[in-house]
Amino acid sequence: MPNLHPRRHIFHGHASGVSAHIRRPESRLLPVQGSSSLPVTGGFSESNLGPQKLDKWVSFEAVSTSAHGDYVDAAAGLATTTGAVAFDAAPTETRVRAAVHGLVILGRVHVAHAAMGLVSHSAVGQEQPVIRLEGNVLEGVRIDDSRLAITLAEEFYCECDTKDKLARRHSAGLAPHHARLFLPAVSGVDQVSGFPEAKGTVKCTIVQEIRWDGAPHPTATIHGHVVRVPNFGKIYFGEMFITGDSRRLTMVRFQLGSEDGGEVSAAEGETKPSTWPPV
Repeated sequence: MPNLHPRRHIFHGHASGVSAHIRRPESRLLPVQGSSSLPVTGGFSESNLGPQKLDKWVSFEAVSTSAHGDYVDAAAGLATTTGAVAFDAAPTETRVRAAVHGLVILGRVHVAHAAMGLVSHSAVGQEQPVIRLEGNVLEGVRIDDSRLAITLAEEFYCECDTKDKLARRHSAGLAPHHARLFLPAVSGVDQVSGFPEAKGTVKCTIVQEIRWDGAPHPTATIHGHVVRVPNFGKIYFGEMFITGDSRRLTMVRFQLGSEDGGEVSAAEGETKPSTWPPV
């Protein structure tokens, strides 16, 4: 009998623009604004939105997202349809992107441009898929009248484009500015000893440095990739979760903790190339 269930690549990629859930003083939900997601067969998904606003809490000027998955070589993709090339033998590439312009939270925090980009390649001939960062941006970030300058470590994660490479780089010893990219796997523990993974997942930040661009804010304080703003909450920049076959990146996450409580996220995406049945 013919093989009705050959091993094949499973495309997985999604990107989202802006979403918010205000929990107090009242419950208000901003559904995901801008969303792109791939079916298992790959393809192309895209969305573009103009200005949106959720009362006093959230507004933005524009959002765009896209997800694209296909065989790297069009001829090889064509050959899978005739049986000349096995479905899981032709390398694939998945790209996910999200960009947010003119984001404003509670009239106090402004982000002129936040963009997320991930590019993954299927693990043909190797144990783990290659996943790189591409086109990530955090520009024009301002808290009240104080500007932030944010430096991203995109090159570091492109060099460590698999979880195994990241673990080897960590064990070989890191410069202080790279050591700070790894976040503790145990809550409340500041010092990282050993590779900081929990159940196969590593939490990192792609933010190498945050500093004030000009006069510092009178009350806000910088803690690694987090900025704490009294009477507002906390802002988390460039958080990423890494497993052996996936990376999920959020460029900005707000934890509101003043008279207004809730969560906001902006420019997020994930890619997770895999095959089924697994090897």
